[in-house]
Amino acid sequence: MNRKTSTTIHFLSLILILASLSAGAMSVADEDSQNNTSKWTVILYFDGDQHETTYSLSDKMLADLQNLEKVATNEDVKFIVLMDLDGIDDTHLYCVEQNEAEEIPLSSINASWSNEVNMGDGNTLTQFVCWAIINYPAEHYNLYLNDHGGGWRGICVDENPVKDMLNLTELKTSLITIRDKISRKIDVVSMDACLMSMVEVAYQLRECADYMVASESFIHTHQTENGLFLNWQLDRIYSNLTANPDMNPSTFAITCVENFRTDKAFILPPSVVKPQAVDCISAVNLSAIAQVTELVDNLSKHLMIMKHLRFFIPFIFLKTQRFSGAFDFLGYTFYPYVDLYDFSKNVATMMPYPEIKELSGELMRSIERTVIGERHGKNIMLGEHPGAHGLSIYFPYRMINYDSEYENLDFSKDTHWDEFIRYHWLMKTNVSG
Repeated sequence: MNRKTSTTIHFLSLILILASLSAGAMSVADEDSQNNTSKWTVILYFDGDQHETTYSLSDKMLADLQNLEKVATNEDVKFIVLMDLDGIDDTHLYCVEQNEAEEIPLSSINASWSNEVNMGDGNTLTQFVCWAIINYPAEHYNLYLNDHGGGWRGICVDENPVKDMLNLTELKTSLITIRDKISRKIDVVSMDACLMSMVEVAYQLRECADYMVASESFIHTHQTENGLFLNWQLDRIYSNLTANPDMNPSTFAITCVENFRTDKAFILPPSVVKPQAVDCISAVNLSAIAQVTELVDNLSKHLMIMKHLRFFIPFIFLKTQRFSGAFDFLGYTFYPYVDLYDFSKNVATMMPYPEIKELSGELMRSIERTVIGERHGKNIMLGEHPGAHGLSIYFPYRMINYDSEYENLDFSKDTHWDEFIRYHWLMKTNVSG
């Protein structure tokens, strides 16, 4: 064997050794990654940066943080919190463990972040959730959004340093970006915010999450002799998850519904709205929302074709379960939302046409299949919602209620519901598009 051949053999042997070591290292890394993968990672987005007049969302979120510390007892369930309080330079990032919230520098997410981030910006949500998933991988993910909500108008209002809000288009863009980066949907999106359980919201999130948990009615926090009363009491909800981390996403969504707390009415000035109980909560299977939407579209088109049915619409509206309370002296309310199932039932009852009854019945059955868990009160005198079935829909009472921004939603683009509103209800004839 000559020197050249010997050198070549030694070189090839070295390559094989390095390759073997590299493969071994990769195997160890893969094993470590697998060992570090939890059953669940709960990603909590606490936006408390508002100028409150009745109570402080910051106080509520600090209480939530303490409740999480009580239940963070299982390594198979991780709790990661981004929290922005109601001042300046008071945004915090935490990994919550039993009896402790370990603070992590915000620069871990983005080196350019200061101590005040805009949580009404979809980029903030995207970067935080992607960072949490990369650093705390799990088999399942629950994204919990907490702040004020306005149904299809959006969620998470941040007022410092400038007022900003996550509208539904921005929320969808953020969650689609997250989905594409992690190559999967979020398992459960929970929304601790008012009025978010709408068919429009569910349809907007259908491509980026599997389940949605939200309320058709108002959500609120109030002071009691024993401290703050919280509807989403996180220790009640997540103690079930830490006790059973093998829980699948649909079961967890139903667990959120079962552990939601209801209490006294949500009071606004009586000249504007009547008391509204915090009594509604529902879990929605987002994979089934496309069929609900298709049936809404079919019903909308039929109601538009039958022009003489316009006479029935006001009576159906007045009989249908509403979530915005009474009207002011102009007949105006900012949140003209009604229960979609109850609307369909009243259409079938009050419109004596077989095809309308059939379409309404199909829609009601589809809603029953889509809403996998739901609770609501039955005492209308307490402001509760006996006609609630889990999903509401936008239904303006007068022209002053109608907001053309509604037409930017996926739901509006893919159905004739907005055309139906403008044609039958607002007496508009130019409803093309």
